[in-house]
Amino acid sequence: MIKNSIFLKINLLFLFALISFFAFSFYFIQFQKDNEAKISLLKYKQFTATINQIITNNGDLKIVESFLKELDFEITEDPEIKEALLNYNKLPPIFNGIFAKTIQINNKIYILLETQGKATLYTDKLNNHYKTFYLITLVGIIVLVSVFILVIQSLMPLKKLRIQVKKFANGDLNIDCKTLQSDEIGDLANEFDSAIKKIAALGQSRSLFLRSIMHELKTPITKGRISAEMLENSLQKTRLISVFKRLQNLIDEFAKIEQLTSKNLNITKEEFLLEDLINHTKKMLLIDQIENDPIILNDPNDIVKADFELFAMAIKNLLDNAIKYSPDKKVYVDSNHCDIIISNKGEALKKDFHEYFKPYFKDENKANEQHGFGLGMYIIKNTLDALNFKITYFHKEGVNYFTIHDCIVENFCLVPIKNKD
Repeated sequence: MIKNSIFLKINLLFLFALISFFAFSFYFIQFQKDNEAKISLLKYKQFTATINQIITNNGDLKIVESFLKELDFEITEDPEIKEALLNYNKLPPIFNGIFAKTIQINNKIYILLETQGKATLYTDKLNNHYKTFYLITLVGIIVLVSVFILVIQSLMPLKKLRIQVKKFANGDLNIDCKTLQSDEIGDLANEFDSAIKKIAALGQSRSLFLRSIMHELKTPITKGRISAEMLENSLQKTRLISVFKRLQNLIDEFAKIEQLTSKNLNITKEEFLLEDLINHTKKMLLIDQIENDPIILNDPNDIVKADFELFAMAIKNLLDNAIKYSPDKKVYVDSNHCDIIISNKGEALKKDFHEYFKPYFKDENKANEQHGFGLGMYIIKNTLDALNFKITYFHKEGVNYFTIHDCIVENFCLVPIKNKD
């Protein structure tokens, strides 16, 4: 498939214009040559008849020369033509009059006036007009090629701009597309360069702001954790420690989100058991010690290939939402070949699934409820996009199904049983 490029279109347009110009010039010059040949032949017959008439009426040499001058003839020296005319039909030795010999070569007329002892060769001054059109054609081609080069040069910044836009789309803000070109393309490149610098400055300030907040929050969390460890009441101690753990997990999660959005997160995929992933998310949700486990895992020995921490963050938010909005507070984790399926009982989503990926999305039909989806679905979508995984949703018979595609690389892995000493 031919790429739909503006440079290709311009090249085709130039080629079409050049071929058209050549065709027009060729047929126009050919027309002029044919026309001049007809005019030259007519002129040749006319002045030949006139000269013969002058000579017949006993006109002298000066009258013939004056007539030739009026017709824009001039004396010329062409030895080959002159010699040929002298040898053709030579004058008799006793001839005392004027003898005119004419010949037409390439639409140019030559006439030899010959008397006893003198022979003068004349030719018409008028050059063939069609030869001028060869020069015009050459000038036209030069102008056409020059305009083409100027247009291509003016469009060259578009290639650089396309490369810079591609880098920007991949998260690289350290780009420069400023140009001294003063046309519309130059204005576009300079405006884009200015916008990138503003976005980079805003991104740096946002990153600095978020990091400062997270750093400042870690200090009171650490102090609170130390203070909680000193409590004698074991119940209060456990509750406070779990709260501070939860806060610390949230800080760590926000740090990953900040790295993810700023394209500074180094993603490393590895293989691990689905069971290990779910156990890790239970710790993140602080439900690993409770008796009534809300997460039912049916395929623990499936192997997942992903960045463990990043994928765990997405699964944690998905499980958290599933537990929170399920009437029985249960969530089921299953697999289907290469996909992980997370399901929970509950009503179907009222809006398009992609609407819930917006930060702090809240269903307008549930405006009186105290909680919305917050950042959960937003985090899920961005983390899965970073891992090149796709998530889909459907509802069937009172159950919500969330499917993460192509994350499992092996089903029912045999795990060696450890001997207990």
